[in-house]
Amino acid sequence: MSTASAIYVRVPQELLREFDRVAQEHGLSRSEAIREAMKLFIYYSKAPDVKKLRGLIEASIEAEEIDKFVLPG
Repeated sequence: MSTASAIYVRVPQELLREFDRVAQEHGLSRSEAIREAMKLFIYYSKAPDVKKLRGLIEASIEAEEIDKFVLPG
């Protein structure tokens, strides 16, 4: 097993509250949820259309619209 590293990240309180709530709904600790989010970030950053997605995000497209491009089904 690899050695774990600790990180320190500043986030707005409301974002953290919402993140913790969703993590708890899924039965995950904060650390588990952050690790999963990091894995997803890495996975989707390798997607061929990631530059298009960044453009959509910068254009302030609603999350539901972005989901159509990212989420399967």
